[in-house]
Amino acid sequence: MSDVSRILAKLDGLFNSKQYGEAERLLKYWEKEGQNSGDDKVYYLAVNEQMGLYRKLGRRDDAMAAVDKMVQYLDRKHRRMSVEGATALLNAGTVYKAFGQSEEGLPFFEEACFIYEELLKPDDKRLAGLYNNMSSALADLKRYDEALGMCEKALGILAKSTGNEPEEAITYLNMTGMYEARDGIEKAQESIEACLLKAQEKLAAADGKTEEGYLAFVYDKCASTFAYYGWFAEKNLLMKRSEEIYERLGAGKEVL
Repeated sequence: MSDVSRILAKLDGLFNSKQYGEAERLLKYWEKEGQNSGDDKVYYLAVNEQMGLYRKLGRRDDAMAAVDKMVQYLDRKHRRMSVEGATALLNAGTVYKAFGQSEEGLPFFEEACFIYEELLKPDDKRLAGLYNNMSSALADLKRYDEALGMCEKALGILAKSTGNEPEEAITYLNMTGMYEARDGIEKAQESIEACLLKAQEKLAAADGKTEEGYLAFVYDKCASTFAYYGWFAEKNLLMKRSEEIYERLGAGKEVL
């Protein structure tokens, strides 16, 4: 197993058990190790994962600092026009979007989109992930038709292979807010109901087929949207399933 594979395996375990403080300590260690040894793969991984961790924890300044380090690395190594470069740019855009700066984040998404579409096959799942993230930024900017179009493109890719039910469910739930914002709650009711039903169907299909830690995260993420539209039974079911998974995994609430 390579250094990168070992690091990812370790991180997966820490994230699944919500040991975010330990994950941060290890990422900082690996960043320094990669920098000192000249191991670009380890350095890239450490900084890339920092962007996601700090975004998840709501630590804006740390997340933005990680974005700056990554952009400098990509430019220094002439790696922007690569799949790994596009992935980092996508994550940078997601950081900006998470902290209410979708306008600043959109150029990162657009650059990543250009690179992915040039270098990846049309049915590559990474394109679906990019389209979904980009759609949220477009929705923030009230460009709802473009945002919904991105969601449809993502669903078209995800439908071409099996095992994508969690991502499909999240996409359908994201679309509910876009329809509501564009058309108003009454006019959008039919479209919203259709998306909720599709999401419910996809989440049911994912049960038992998806890695548990990720599935618990998806249940958490989806529950609030069902609650917002009055689907409280579905919300309660998802929260119960999520809590059961985290309990099995031994996840605790760590204070950083």
